[in-house]
Amino acid sequence: MLTTMVAGPGPTYYMDGTSHAHAVDMMHQQQLVSGGGGGVPPRATQPSQQPQQTTNGASSSNSSSPSANGTQSNSSANSVDGGGHQQQQHHHHHQQYTPPPMAQGPPPPYCHPEYYTGEAYYPGPPPEYCHHPHPPSPHLCAVHGVAAPGPASVRMVSTNSSPPIPLPVQVPPGHVVQQIVDETGTLRHVILSAQPVPMPMCPYGPNAGQGPPQFYGPPPGPPPQGYVQPYQPPPQYPPVMSPPLAQPSPPPVYSQKSERHVRQYDKPRNKYYQRQQHTHHNKSGSSSLHSTPPLSPKKEPPARKNEGEEEVQTEDGEDPRNSLQHLLSQVKPPKVIDVTPNEAVIQWSSPDLSSQPDDIPVSELLYEVFLNNNLYMSIPATQLTINGLKPATEYRVHLQCLCGGVRGDSSGVAVFLTHSTVPDAPQLPRMIQKSKTSLQFRWGPVKENGSRVTAFILELCGNNGEWSEVFRGRGKQHTVTKLQPQTRYRVRLAAVNEHGKSEYSPEAIAYTSGVVPSQPAPPVLEQASVTSLSLGWTKRPMEETYTLQMEDSLNGYGFRPVYNGRDTRVTCPGLRRNADYKFRLCAHNDEGTSPFSDITCYPTLPDRPKPPSAPTVKGRPKSTKLTLVWSPPSDNGGSRITGYRLEIDRDSGFECIYTGEGTETDCTELSPGKSYRVRVLCESLGGISDWSEVASVSTEAVCPGICQPPRLLGKPKASLLQLKWGNPEFDGGAPVTEFRIDMTSPNNERRQVYCGRDLECTVASLLPGRPYIFMVCGVNRMGPGQWSEPLEVVSGAGPPDAPHAPHLACRSPYSVHLAWEEPINNGAGIDQYNVQIAEVSCPHAESSESSSTCGDLESDLTFTSAYTGSALTTEVRNLAPATTYAFRVCCSNSAGVGPWSSHATVTTPAAPPAPVAYISSSPAATAVTLLWGEPANHGDPITHYVIEVGDKTVTTPGPETEYALNDLQPETLYRLRIQAVNSVGPGSFSGIHKVTTRALPPAPPTIELVKASYNSLKLKWGDGRNLDMLTYSLQMEFTNPHNGTREFYQVYNGTNQNYKVVRLEENTEYHLRICASNEAGIGPYSAVAHLSTTKAPPPPLKAPRITESPEGNHIVEWCSVRCPGEDSILYRLQVLQAGKDQDYYVVYTGDETSYALTGLEPHTGYYVRVCGVRVCGDGETMAGAYSSPALFNTPKPAPVMTTKTAANTTQEAGLQWHNLSDQQKAAAILVVFSLFCAVAAIGLHHFLAPDNGRLSSPWMQELA
Repeated sequence: MLTTMVAGPGPTYYMDGTSHAHAVDMMHQQQLVSGGGGGVPPRATQPSQQPQQTTNGASSSNSSSPSANGTQSNSSANSVDGGGHQQQQHHHHHQQYTPPPMAQGPPPPYCHPEYYTGEAYYPGPPPEYCHHPHPPSPHLCAVHGVAAPGPASVRMVSTNSSPPIPLPVQVPPGHVVQQIVDETGTLRHVILSAQPVPMPMCPYGPNAGQGPPQFYGPPPGPPPQGYVQPYQPPPQYPPVMSPPLAQPSPPPVYSQKSERHVRQYDKPRNKYYQRQQHTHHNKSGSSSLHSTPPLSPKKEPPARKNEGEEEVQTEDGEDPRNSLQHLLSQVKPPKVIDVTPNEAVIQWSSPDLSSQPDDIPVSELLYEVFLNNNLYMSIPATQLTINGLKPATEYRVHLQCLCGGVRGDSSGVAVFLTHSTVPDAPQLPRMIQKSKTSLQFRWGPVKENGSRVTAFILELCGNNGEWSEVFRGRGKQHTVTKLQPQTRYRVRLAAVNEHGKSEYSPEAIAYTSGVVPSQPAPPVLEQASVTSLSLGWTKRPMEETYTLQMEDSLNGYGFRPVYNGRDTRVTCPGLRRNADYKFRLCAHNDEGTSPFSDITCYPTLPDRPKPPSAPTVKGRPKSTKLTLVWSPPSDNGGSRITGYRLEIDRDSGFECIYTGEGTETDCTELSPGKSYRVRVLCESLGGISDWSEVASVSTEAVCPGICQPPRLLGKPKASLLQLKWGNPEFDGGAPVTEFRIDMTSPNNERRQVYCGRDLECTVASLLPGRPYIFMVCGVNRMGPGQWSEPLEVVSGAGPPDAPHAPHLACRSPYSVHLAWEEPINNGAGIDQYNVQIAEVSCPHAESSESSSTCGDLESDLTFTSAYTGSALTTEVRNLAPATTYAFRVCCSNSAGVGPWSSHATVTTPAAPPAPVAYISSSPAATAVTLLWGEPANHGDPITHYVIEVGDKTVTTPGPETEYALNDLQPETLYRLRIQAVNSVGPGSFSGIHKVTTRALPPAPPTIELVKASYNSLKLKWGDGRNLDMLTYSLQMEFTNPHNGTREFYQVYNGTNQNYKVVRLEENTEYHLRICASNEAGIGPYSAVAHLSTTKAPPPPLKAPRITESPEGNHIVEWCSVRCPGEDSILYRLQVLQAGKDQDYYVVYTGDETSYALTGLEPHTGYYVRVCGVRVCGDGETMAGAYSSPALFNTPKPAPVMTTKTAANTTQEAGLQWHNLSDQQKAAAILVVFSLFCAVAAIGLHHFLAPDNGRLSSPWMQELA
């Protein structure tokens, strides 16, 4: 690519001289003249005001550039060096250049057209940049050739490197610089004298000889000073080169290529680089291909170099990148080494890079493979497999070699043709017409894949699941006949050519025509809700779609369709709650619509009711009773409220206290002065409502309850004592505010000795040794409660001390003996002792005789009274074995009750297990399975069980609670009981459990053959009476279609003792067996019975048809029939003369289907009938049923012409009725009957009409 950029005083013009989609087969010339002024750029065909950025490997142009449709342009711009001189930058690209099309029309106004002939490209500046005559200036116009002395620096820029490298060149005064791009891509600069010397011209490759060559020379018109006349290119170029150029290069050798050849290779490259340019613009942030490209980046002017550094070239004056491009362009066309219908393998050789100065490894090479002018793939290998090709298609492939940023020319084109193959799978065959016994299909053409389709194969699959070929030919339509009505068939299609058969098309489903569906059953309700009903029905074979209609009695529209489709279940939403809806159903198929089913009615469910109002107290609350009322819910959900449920919370959770239909109830057994939470819900057919809001109600308080009797606190003194009491068990619903203590003196004087909130007091001023009685009561806001039980105490004496822990001894697992010592009585004799017992698990009580304590466990034990008396010993019975018990004792005297002793513990020894309480059994005919509950083991694990069955004893192997008793007698009653055993000994037997074994299953009956035909076997078994109501299962042996084995399948199951097996094959042996079953189970099968069907007689024939031949004979014809198998068929023809013969006689026996009757009597009726006779292979004959008889009359003989008398004429006139045919007689009778009916109607009208004046027509009045 060569790009010239010249800066001027005005706008900058760009002219792109190449396109990446074209090959460079031309020599580019640009003439520059040194001077102090700036050079003028050549004029583009369509100049643009926006600059274009050109990068390595891609060329960009603005939206107005004609390069999109094949027109190429040159891009140039001016730049000014550091010395104020304008420099021309040349962008060089290592690609072959295809010349742009020549400009059409007249030249620009500033160039005279007489200097150019034919098609030419007119470069030159716009009129505002170059005006004639030129003003005196020390420069030479690059277009019009105005010369001026003085050196000029021309800067050339190569676009092959990134960033571009400027190459300055010094031009001597009065000379011009000519740039030449030779065949190898090397840019050469030729310095020419400013004298009028001929300008060399370059042939342009494929455009050579097609018009005047393109050149950059002075414009037409009067040649200015320094104008160079064009002339034909000489054999060599002897220009004067600038100092960096050592010697001129020889003229380039151009390859002559046809225009078609160039255009063929330019198409893939053009598409490829347009995609690269599009990708580059997208990456750079361009939003559209038509957007204005960004300005070229600003390039800093390079520093001036010495004369020896003006141009970077090799020793021979060539650019090394151009040499590499030349080597990459020598790649040979690819070779096709293998071709299949869908793939091709191509191979090529790497270019020879040995002459390149720098060693470039082959691994850095990249090959772009183009298939049909489209880039297929870029790979570094020299072999490629192209996939996804079309069979029998011609393809063209070529490649380009890349190394780094250098791209070679396109190689030659390799053309190959893929092989043909089997056709593609056809499309789905389409059914275009059907009947009850035929289906017509049509299909379209298929893709042949290079070989002509020789035939289409149509296959059909019926209910048997086997595919059969029904058509083979080149036609695209076929009708399949002899099918079953209302039957589902599957069809598929395949195409065949010389390579074989294609894959089958998708299967098409088709149905033959049938009959109109019968009346369906009414729809069944599957699920009902508040607003919807789900209905379902059973699909029958001849039904395709359904219509469900619903009637709402409130809207008055009658039955309206709510569903139409193939489903057998539908949900009708949006219904009213607790309402009845009527439904009916009809079925459809291709033949029509069935009658509607019977009307059925289903209701929707009612909705849940809303919660009722919160309960409230009615009237004044009482201490133990409240009357609660509530209101019904605002919405009952569409149904009547059936009941209410009231619950109350007594601090232990809500519990139900009322259920019923009323809205008022009394709550009793309440505690006084306590608050309760209550709630209520309601029930209806729609369900249970939510709970109402929880309401809080309270009862009225009462006086406190009775307090415990006061007790002495400490030992009473001679004159004082201390009393202590507790709160009452019931405070009456209000807190106790004070306690009152009354004392009764020995002289029966009662007085209050204390009133306050404390629970103890000291009573003084007592007489020593005198008895006193004390009582206590509590007081709340309702008043004082009842007095407690009196406490009698004698002053000066105290209760006895606590005794020592009792001594314990186990007498048995169920009893313990206790003994204790008498404590100190504290001045008064001990009256009695109180012993209490508590069950505890004490880890220290390891011995049954232990009497030690287990610590302070009173807070964890619950003691109960075991003994009260004055003795110092006692025995506690009815204890549990292997259980730890704690005992304590206290004593009392006249002063009071002493404290409790420390408790002692003892563990009772283990005992035999308890008896089994629960037994269940599952009997069979000879076995019984027992299951029982595990009893208490009494401290020792159960090792096994003993089962007593009558006189027999069975021991279980372990402690399992399930055991099976075998070898029992059927229908026998057994009495059994179970005993548990542990290491201590056996426990007690359980209660007697009775169980009866079941009966044995029944024995199989014997199968007897009643009657055998060619397609059925009539069987019976038993004596005809089934008194035991046995169920029989009859099975017959068939071949399993999946694995081919012979297996028995059930053909009958019921209580009958006879059955007819139908749909059998003739002359075939069948194997059958039978078993009986009852409540006892299924019995064994009988021996297999081998039964055979008979041979089938020929089917009956239709009535024969009789025709009369011209010779006077009567030909009898009948239809042929076929018999099963390969047996032959004969026909037997019989004749009966009407009114004469009593029986038919045989007139013909043979295999023909017609026979000529001769020798018949004239004017006589005959009956004929025919039957088929099957001739079996063993010589046996079987005659079938005769056809219906056919009657025919023989013609009467020709009449004899004789002279008749008048009497005979009268006789013949009377006999003419007998000579009429049957049709004539019927017509005469019909006419007479019609006349009689008309006369009868007129007569009836006359006698029955009330008014004769009503006769509308005159002829009726006349008849009347």
